[in-house]
Amino acid sequence: MSTKLERLLTILSDNVWHNTNEMAEILQIPHDKFQQIITFLTETDMIQHNQATNQIKISQNWKTLMINQKETDQEKQAQLGTTAVGTIIIPPKQTLIIQCTRVTNLTEASLELEIRISKKIREIAINKIQ
Repeated sequence: MSTKLERLLTILSDNVWHNTNEMAEILQIPHDKFQQIITFLTETDMIQHNQATNQIKISQNWKTLMINQKETDQEKQAQLGTTAVGTIIIPPKQTLIIQCTRVTNLTEASLELEIRISKKIREIAINKIQ
């Protein structure tokens, strides 16, 4: 059986902002205690906490670790030192040029691009920042 921390990190691994009150209810943790947990996890850089919206999501470093954990040991050895991971925020109605590639945000909201590149695979995940 998984611990509540493992359940929290599993839920947050979807890279979506989650409301802290809803998370406390799902995990069956009192709200005041959950706030203490959030403070600790934010201080240790495991999660990001948007205090204005009272939402949390897993930090880039921990997300990368979770991705790597899911890969097989063989794949890890092959990619050791050859994977590049980055996060880019594109403001609304703005264009960025990244290594000769023009990326334009045509929406009214900021977008978060999470890029992972290795010898075998190139991935881009796009999230709307709320």
